[in-house]
Amino acid sequence: MYKLKKLNLRFYIGFSILAFVYGLVGTIINLLRGFDLSFPGGDWLFPLFIAQGIIFFFSGYQQLKRGKCFIECGEQELRYLLPKAKAVESVTIADIEQLKMDGIEIYIQAKGFEHKIRLELIEWQELNLVKALIKDLSLRLKLNNA
Repeated sequence: MYKLKKLNLRFYIGFSILAFVYGLVGTIINLLRGFDLSFPGGDWLFPLFIAQGIIFFFSGYQQLKRGKCFIECGEQELRYLLPKAKAVESVTIADIEQLKMDGIEIYIQAKGFEHKIRLELIEWQELNLVKALIKDLSLRLKLNNA
């Protein structure tokens, strides 16, 4: 659902690791010869590389995690995994009472279950595919309930 350029992401994570290692080595060398605590100046450049490496790594990790998200519909159930969810959620199609998509939000009302799925940060092509999926599933539900 979320498009990622894997090569860019690998470069991003690789750069973060290099920045972290460079900062760590520089900080260790500065600590061995006596760390200059004066600010501005001093030996603060290498600890900043460490912080930059950590921040870039976690940003890249979040993008990798977001890239695993999906929405799929089979014959028996609707399954989805969203960026902040820890596990795949599924709803049996026979249990769905109402299904509606409004803009970037999907509303699912089923027996004992009500959920709102907010599709943020996805490209228009993927959003249109999801809209077509929800429209098709809504038509199937109307035919089954009629």
